[in-house]
Amino acid sequence: MCDVSIRERDIQAALTKDKGGQAVLTSWTSESTTSKFDGHTSTIRNIRAKYHLQGRRGGGELGGLGEQGELGEQNEVCYVVKYNTPRGADADEFYHLIFVNECNFYTKVLPSLNEVLRQIGERPLCFPTCFHHSLERGKEFIFLENLRVCGYRMEDRAVGVGAAQASLVMRELARLHAASYLLQARLPHDLLEEFPFLKTEWTKEFNLGSDWPGFVRGFLNTQTLMFEKMGGCEKVVAWIRKISPQVGDLYDKQLQRMPPFATIIHGDCWVNNMLFRYDDSNRPIEVVFLDLQGCRKASVALDLQHFLNLNVVDEVRRPGLTSLLKTYHESLTRVMQAAGSPPPFTLDQLEEEYINKGFYGLLYAIMWLPNMVKRPEEASDILDSDADRVEAERRCILNMVDTNPLLRSRILSVTDEWMARGLLC
Repeated sequence: MCDVSIRERDIQAALTKDKGGQAVLTSWTSESTTSKFDGHTSTIRNIRAKYHLQGRRGGGELGGLGEQGELGEQNEVCYVVKYNTPRGADADEFYHLIFVNECNFYTKVLPSLNEVLRQIGERPLCFPTCFHHSLERGKEFIFLENLRVCGYRMEDRAVGVGAAQASLVMRELARLHAASYLLQARLPHDLLEEFPFLKTEWTKEFNLGSDWPGFVRGFLNTQTLMFEKMGGCEKVVAWIRKISPQVGDLYDKQLQRMPPFATIIHGDCWVNNMLFRYDDSNRPIEVVFLDLQGCRKASVALDLQHFLNLNVVDEVRRPGLTSLLKTYHESLTRVMQAAGSPPPFTLDQLEEEYINKGFYGLLYAIMWLPNMVKRPEEASDILDSDADRVEAERRCILNMVDTNPLLRSRILSVTDEWMARGLLC
């Protein structure tokens, strides 16, 4: 069944960019892949397009899925399409902003970063190819390469990732950050002047039933009840109650753009925004990042905090933190030195910055881990501010304390770590 929000002319435009001017769309179908676990900031669909190549013998060219045959035989290709749906005037402004972030990253920032890497003999950054986009208000969309059909897959958010996947992510985040540093070095002005959309911090425009601090406090209120029900979490409960009234100011402090750590970062490094490719022995060999709606200029440590605290299993993260930071720093250094530049900070300075940004990682872990470990039947739209939905979510989280063992193990591994580091006290 075709979706009325996706226009045939836009599929043709994506097809032309992907396969060339000789590609002619003949038919298409779509299927939803949107999940309530994702926060539902976009509607996401797979578009499976059939086409033929004018003046060419059809079949299999340029990554199509058809078989070789006679002139005009149909080929097939699959795209991922993220698009906005109207939600009301106030909310529409926020959703427009995050589409501006993502589309501008793919069409302006990423080509610039990849050109810097090309000049020093480095491969491009690992993101899907963008084939077409629109920022028409209320009708925003972006067509992206569908890497799942090429064998890439997403890890289980409830379980988290192990050492091999974590190392890949740390190396690739370092390449993203290094390319951003190198681009800044080549510009006569700041990255914020080169890419003005990065000046707008999306949390300042958040207005989905409340402002951002109010939204965060709603989660903290529920999680306070969750920790109380778990028992033995008095220090965690006291910390949440202490920081909750000033959480907006504390969060903003984490976002301050201070040298030498501030550069372009992903901004939403959790496992659902990553796809992994595996070899024949089922070893992870590549990671690709998705969803740049939260990209910003900020400390590189925010990406590391977000990824490590929410996604890396405890037996890897805690004993292996120094090793993971070293992996990141070695990758960053290698790219910088390929351009004849020193790394912007030492490993010791990175470790200090990581600890200094612990509030950011701990806050996101407390907010999001309960949702990440939910079973499918427990899923809900976490951005829905309806009072009945919020109350149902609260009952669900409290019930999970008794029924979902992953909740206790995953979230307490993070709070215990930051308690030992002296942040949570």
